[in-house]
Amino acid sequence: MADNATTTRRTRNAKKTGEHDYLLRKPVNTLAIVPKSEKITVTARKIYNVMLQYAQRQGVEKERYRARLSEIAIGIDFNSNNTEVIKQYFRQMATTGVEWQSPTTGEGARWSISALIAHADLIQRGNELTLEWSYAPNIKQELLDPQRFAKMSLQVLAALNTMASLVLYEICCRYADNPGGLTARQAWSWWRPVLTGTPDSPASAYQEYKIFNRDVVKKAVKKVNEVTDLEIELIEHKSGRSVQDLQFRVKRKHPQLAPAERPIEPVDLKTIGNMIRAGIPQDRAEKLLLRYGAKPIDDAIEVMNGRHRRSDMEPVRTPEKYLTAILQSGQFGAEKPAAAPARKVYDTKAERLKLIEQFMAMKRAQLNEMFQEMPETDQAQWISRFEQESLPASGAIRKAFQTKGIASQIVRPVFLKFLGNAIWEDGWEKPSDYELTDLAIRIKNEQQALADQRYNSKGRVELGVLK
Repeated sequence: MADNATTTRRTRNAKKTGEHDYLLRKPVNTLAIVPKSEKITVTARKIYNVMLQYAQRQGVEKERYRARLSEIAIGIDFNSNNTEVIKQYFRQMATTGVEWQSPTTGEGARWSISALIAHADLIQRGNELTLEWSYAPNIKQELLDPQRFAKMSLQVLAALNTMASLVLYEICCRYADNPGGLTARQAWSWWRPVLTGTPDSPASAYQEYKIFNRDVVKKAVKKVNEVTDLEIELIEHKSGRSVQDLQFRVKRKHPQLAPAERPIEPVDLKTIGNMIRAGIPQDRAEKLLLRYGAKPIDDAIEVMNGRHRRSDMEPVRTPEKYLTAILQSGQFGAEKPAAAPARKVYDTKAERLKLIEQFMAMKRAQLNEMFQEMPETDQAQWISRFEQESLPASGAIRKAFQTKGIASQIVRPVFLKFLGNAIWEDGWEKPSDYELTDLAIRIKNEQQALADQRYNSKGRVELGVLK
């Protein structure tokens, strides 16, 4: 009787609000999740949204919620011996301490802290795996029968492939139908852990607003505007010349249409599964997916698998490095950046020349790595071609080649340039402003990561303890 009463009440509420079952009703207190212990990945958050919609359909009175694993995620051969991939995401949800708060100050009845889920069980029933899970008592009622919520489509959420764009879209859905169309105004530092899904730290790479805005906020706004039904605009509030607070202006691109009912769509883990089967660790696979996108990675994996199928070639010894080299070459389906004005992060000609040399050093390293992955017979053929087609007829380089071969320090760069010209597109050795800017940002981020590592090695505060 309780289940029937709950179903009747939820159906009545759905009719009242014009809500469709395929829409997720996400409580306002869960929009601005602030992680306190571990980073929450974008894939884990998407899976969490699917689980939440199933739980809302099953009703708040239940103690445990249940769904076939194939209804939650697809793309990996989930059987009793191969569940480590999905387990990792459930571990994130069950062990990550988060603060639950509305993006609007003072909205919502209370502040809470808990994990995303209280527990998860994977149970083998016949040929199927079933997922059972529960929520912490202090947030369960608000999660499953929210009084204030934002409506959003799981189909739209699936198209967002970065944490910042996913979270920003969820928050902006809360304000899309408000008369003013403005999100709450919050200090920019408040947005930092919310949009990155990473616990805040004094050693964070985004302690400077200009870096946070450039690398997180602007990219998230651009992605939301490109692939969702919302159009958003960043509003900066300054004190003097310094940015203090941020908020966003939100409007829908088109009037909402009443879509037909549709089933809940599971999160597609196919590309991550392909990378894991190729020998790439799960955390690295997700980072590659966020950086390059699904189709370029699928194309590159097919090339790598093609090499594995060749009996005349040795297997790839380091799949992640090999795959990354293919993706960075700009071939095999990788999309090139749009020709937009580059964000210059260098000011002088000397800095530009230094970046060009670093770019070429990176390219030579990629070529050398690809060459080392070749079987000895292929290596010998390339060296023979180099000798016939590109080796100078006389001079120091030829003498060095005759003495030490391509191991010579003056011969090696010449050979690698020949190899690059043979396997890459014309102009590979002439970096664009976009590529130089991207390299400069990457170098700066790597330097910051090293600084973070040194900071963490000196002394760590116990995770999960509120201060």
